Amino acid sequence: MVSQKQIIPILDLFRLFAALLVVLVHYEIIFGDFVVYGAFGTTALSWFFVLSGFIITYSYPTLGSLSDLKRFYVHRFIRIYPIYFFAVLISALLVSIGFSVMGDQFFTEVRRPYEISYDLPTTKDSGFWAITTLRHLAFAQSLSSIETLKLVFNGPLWSLVLEVYFYLAFPLLLFFLRPFKSLPRIIAALFVGYLLQFCLIQYFLPDGENYNVMNLNVPIYTNPAIRGLEFVFGMLLYKAFILLPPITKKEKPNWKPLVLAILSFLTINVVGERFIPYQYSMFFSALPIVALLVIALSRAHWYPRGFGNRLCLWAGGISYVLYCLHWPLMEMIQLWDVIPQSIIFPLHLVILLIVLLLVSHLIYRWIETPVRKFLYRRFETNRLSVNH
Repeated sequence: MVSQKQIIPILDLFRLFAALLVVLVHYEIIFGDFVVYGAFGTTALSWFFVLSGFIITYSYPTLGSLSDLKRFYVHRFIRIYPIYFFAVLISALLVSIGFSVMGDQFFTEVRRPYEISYDLPTTKDSGFWAITTLRHLAFAQSLSSIETLKLVFNGPLWSLVLEVYFYLAFPLLLFFLRPFKSLPRIIAALFVGYLLQFCLIQYFLPDGENYNVMNLNVPIYTNPAIRGLEFVFGMLLYKAFILLPPITKKEKPNWKPLVLAILSFLTINVVGERFIPYQYSMFFSALPIVALLVIALSRAHWYPRGFGNRLCLWAGGISYVLYCLHWPLMEMIQLWDVIPQSIIFPLHLVILLIVLLLVSHLIYRWIETPVRKFLYRRFETNRLSVNH
């Protein structure tokens, strides 16, 4: 069954904040100026996975019939694929044409890190780029012996591949989580799941003493089993959410737990970056705080009207566009010096963010929304929201 519950607008707003954290981390990679610790970007991905599990279960608490299953998969396809398809095409054209003109110098010009291109084949002809594009369009770029293939066009899209895996497994996950109907059971499941994630990290951890994004990207960071637990945590958090005492419409917004959760999120990222071994600081250490943040946001009881509500819906809408397209857009800006490097930092960063938000808005307004509305009319009439 598709739930007709009210959308929680503050979750959309924080979805944009998380996307911006990823942009800020990638800004240093492409343009060279430090903005925030890398841990903020990696834990932002945990936020996306946990929030996705929460929102999907919030929207689809049961799937009791074939029509429910069909509706679920149609909705997920329409929500994910149009902009993903557009992002893959833009990225593939940029990289394949850039490489055909400049060769390996293209990666240097866009400041592509060695860690995300180190095992690409020496010969990269038009056939290689065509097959790689088809792999991306089919969400199959991770199914390759070339570890960096999933990053060659548009690195951030690897997480969308995992999202698709989680959507495919969602009906089964709903079935297996049915027994968890009380807070003690849910809390116990979260605790066991957290320990299981630690055990999986230990199991997949390669031999070595110094760990970084290159040697942990495939076995740990993009591992669907490890990341899948974060999606399951989100599903369990929804089950906890509906068991908590209901909030009446007369109650005022509850900001104190939210402020505490945000401060804890900031603190654990700084502490993790500076003092916790990389294999744990990148997301594992922050996961409990991410879970608390989701609950605090869902219980904030803030339902703005007018401009505030429109702002939250807009933030939720463009956040996905921004996440999918910021990497190729930033590489284009770097390659063609669209925003001159002579502009001092942080003014350069401010201009870049304005450009990225503006382009994301235009794509959301004139490409994604019309396409999705057309697809909803074509395939489905009952939908929750074009942003979910």
